[in-house]
Amino acid sequence: MTGFDQFILVVLFGIMGAATEQQRWYMHTVIVGGGFAGIKTALELSRAQSGRITLISERPDFVHHGGLRHALTGGDPAASAIALDDIFASHPEVRIVHAKLTSINPDRKLVVCGHESYDYDQLVMALGSEANYRGHTDGPSHVFGSWNLKQVSDLHDHLHAALAGDEPVDRRYAVIGAGPSGVEIAGLLGAYVQQLTERHLVSRAKVRIMLIESAERILPTLSKQASRTAAKALKKHGIEIITSTHVATTHTEFVTVGYQKLPIDALVWATGTHNNPFYAQHPHLFDVQPGGLVAVNPYLEAYRDISVIGDNVSVRGSGRIRGALDMAEYVADHLVRRQTGKLVSAYRPATSIISVPVGTDWAYIECLGIYTTGRFAKYLHDRLLRDSYRRIMPLTLAEAAVASHTTKTNNF
Repeated sequence: MTGFDQFILVVLFGIMGAATEQQRWYMHTVIVGGGFAGIKTALELSRAQSGRITLISERPDFVHHGGLRHALTGGDPAASAIALDDIFASHPEVRIVHAKLTSINPDRKLVVCGHESYDYDQLVMALGSEANYRGHTDGPSHVFGSWNLKQVSDLHDHLHAALAGDEPVDRRYAVIGAGPSGVEIAGLLGAYVQQLTERHLVSRAKVRIMLIESAERILPTLSKQASRTAAKALKKHGIEIITSTHVATTHTEFVTVGYQKLPIDALVWATGTHNNPFYAQHPHLFDVQPGGLVAVNPYLEAYRDISVIGDNVSVRGSGRIRGALDMAEYVADHLVRRQTGKLVSAYRPATSIISVPVGTDWAYIECLGIYTTGRFAKYLHDRLLRDSYRRIMPLTLAEAAVASHTTKTNNF
């Protein structure tokens, strides 16, 4: 064999090896869900140049519910929705599909959305959670939610029309559920009502806001210190706290709390969330636990080549922004490592920082049993929020998202 022949063989083997390496490395990942977890997974895989990435989302934009809730007090509602196309403008590897997931065929490795289907090598499920109205989804017009722009706008308009009218009338409002969302909503309502009554010269004593919780204390899943401190802050905003009480029925003019009928003008449901029903509807793929969350292995896998992350999974940190982002980073790294034959390790959730805002300039922050409150805690809360946004979008978009929590408009 001549030297030239040897050279040709070396080149051929090199090309074959490169092709084999490319085939081993290249994969198509489908991600379902356009929240924190889904967006972060797509970004990390894109930065790793892992191959094709398809992000399927029912909405064309990313919406953070905290920003929506701040629309109650004059926050900019438009800034709470950020287009997915803008988030992924510098990531051409990511294809965005606006569709609703209907089924999964794990044998053919297909994701089905209506009449369209998408093949996958790896599937990441990050569907998020849904508002839990506990049978009151078809309630009368006086029942409001806080999970989309229309719900928040309707509540804002209702409050403004009632409190800015020419004739002062006694008003009663009830927030059902005193978890983090309910506490935040009640605090914002208290602050907004105070601003409205001062602007329109309505007697503050004529407006009553009740926060109703079935557990023995507000923020029942957090520490007792968090409950006590947040309760004091709420009472300063004029919020009446009612605990150990179940809401039995609602009516256009009253709500039945235990055996007592309380007259109300509007009711806000903030009783938490439940997992996306898709998982329970497909028990052959997902092991749904009694609490509604999906069981996964130490690598966040629920089925062969199917990972579940974010609010949907029965893992410490689920339901929190930090947990969603950490799971997304782990899954992206895990998929790349497994595809390239590198050593993989189990997911280890980090300690989350508890952050609960009350009103517009106060918050409660806790980590590892150490806590702080007041304006400084609110500053830390805003910084944590900004950092969370920054992990899934460019700086300019992150600043706009934070502005949805702080910028005021003439909504009085």
